Amino acid sequence: MSIKYQELNVSTVDKALSVLQLFSESQPNMGLSEIARQLGWDKSNVQRYVADLASHGILEQSPRDKSYFLGPSLTRLSMMRDLTHPVANEVKRALDDLSKATGETAHASIRIGDRLSIMGVVETKIRGTRVYVDPAEAQPFHATAAGLAFLSASPEATVRKLLAVSLERYTPDTEVDRSKLMARIRAVREKGYAKASGTCEVDVVGIAAPIVGFRGDAIGAVAVATPAARFRDGSEKTISRNVMETALRVSRVYGAN
Repeated sequence: MSIKYQELNVSTVDKALSVLQLFSESQPNMGLSEIARQLGWDKSNVQRYVADLASHGILEQSPRDKSYFLGPSLTRLSMMRDLTHPVANEVKRALDDLSKATGETAHASIRIGDRLSIMGVVETKIRGTRVYVDPAEAQPFHATAAGLAFLSASPEATVRKLLAVSLERYTPDTEVDRSKLMARIRAVREKGYAKASGTCEVDVVGIAAPIVGFRGDAIGAVAVATPAARFRDGSEKTISRNVMETALRVSRVYGAN
């Protein structure tokens, strides 16, 4: 029996993923109208993409209010990934060790398209006050330590492409001048780690180092997020050392030398 494969429409995949990326811990359920509003799409187009996702179990519809939420197929795919390619477990162990060593929230992110998406978070268990990192929120390349660390180990063309978009000012300290950002990225490259203080959230200090793949270019970043009130003179040295060691450890999981 011969099977005829139809060429995949990449733009359709992109649009379906745009729908999925709207769901988060703070927004687990959404109706068609809300999805259409947030994406700026026609409601009939949204209905088509949502219906296709639901037919494959990637989304599920609530019988109570007809809203949609993430479906069981994603759980199956996640379990299959862990069984066949257990990177996530290795990253989780590395983040556990990093959080214990620093006493702060540790997280890792990976580039997916033009987003730096969280792939793991471990909150400190020894501090009453800690930084919360939303696993559904992308890390802005220009405003976070993780983003700057990623850019510092990326080819020049990638850096310019990712900074070519409109840069949002999250706090008064967010840098949006591209020439100044390029200078900051060069400084991060020399140090081996990035520090971002109050540039994405006012009271948070982040320190991050890039995760590189087997080709030697950045694929993500490892970071520690600390409440600014707890960040002391010696914090940067201790945290940056642990972050760089963990980034190297995770890079080796991804095939780096």
